[in-house]
Amino acid sequence: MTNTRRAIVVISYNGKNITADLAPDLTSFQYNDNEGKSDEIQLDLQDREKKWQDPWLPGKGDKIHATIRLENWRKEKEVSQLKCGTFYIDDVSFKGPPDKVSIKAVSTPFNEGGKDTEKTKAWENTDLKTILTDIAKSAGLKLFFDAPNHKYKRVEQSKKTDLAFAKEITKKEGLSIKVTNDQLIVYDELEYEKKSTVRTITRGEDDIKSYDFKETAAEEQYAKVEISYSDATKKKTIKYTYNVPGVKSGPTLKVNKKAKNLDEAKRWAQAEARNKNKRSKTGKITLLGDERLVQGLTIELKKFGAFSGKYIIESAGHNVTGGYTTDINLRGVLSY
Repeated sequence: MTNTRRAIVVISYNGKNITADLAPDLTSFQYNDNEGKSDEIQLDLQDREKKWQDPWLPGKGDKIHATIRLENWRKEKEVSQLKCGTFYIDDVSFKGPPDKVSIKAVSTPFNEGGKDTEKTKAWENTDLKTILTDIAKSAGLKLFFDAPNHKYKRVEQSKKTDLAFAKEITKKEGLSIKVTNDQLIVYDELEYEKKSTVRTITRGEDDIKSYDFKETAAEEQYAKVEISYSDATKKKTIKYTYNVPGVKSGPTLKVNKKAKNLDEAKRWAQAEARNKNKRSKTGKITLLGDERLVQGLTIELKKFGAFSGKYIIESAGHNVTGGYTTDINLRGVLSY
């Protein structure tokens, strides 16, 4: 007898496993694994018995832990899972008829320094990891740091939320951030793009529901980046020009900020080139659910014509609605 392929949403609410209570009413579950912002989940529930709209209605900030458990998904008797992480309820809605309740939650805790509190603060003679450790602690998160640790004389946060400021300073250095499972994750984009692929997806052979790709015109990609820096020995400001590898012609990006030395100018210019050009080739694929496809990992596409090649997953959506599907938003990897 063949075992049935199953995708099961496992939910813990404020430390209590409520999977069995939830299952009869759960009509859909969506997990969005994002880059540059908080991860998100949404649970849609039918509420004919009026349980979720009143006695079981969750409160804002309550904690949910979510996992997608897969049984017999790729082969008989195989069990795997996608640990979506820990989330904090952000929004609850009720509509009808028929009565329905939707619960939305995000991966950022609701304490001071988290989502919405704007701050002004300065760091002197510090480094990137120290700044991000302070931000993570203030937001109720732990820091996972997998990137170069650059030093600064002074860094100022002016009327910005902690997480918005973290995104700003990491982007300047060509780094990415995300908030997941009570952690502020910081990693080097270029180094992660170099990692081995987790899967090859072949058109015509794999269970692909849909695909959509776009490539910007070559002349829209920046070929050069200009930035100024201070030369302490010559006591003057010098202009540095970065020639973008692989881009033969295109406009010049003039960066309106001043680096403290040549090394910093080179680093910032490369990061600016990446930030401006990295979305020159993008795509989206919807396919049979695959728990291995998560943000920050790379895949190889075959038989997609000019759009074949290596891509990094910018975001992934995992949807359990009867069946299980995965949406991945992609961008082509860069060599610089």
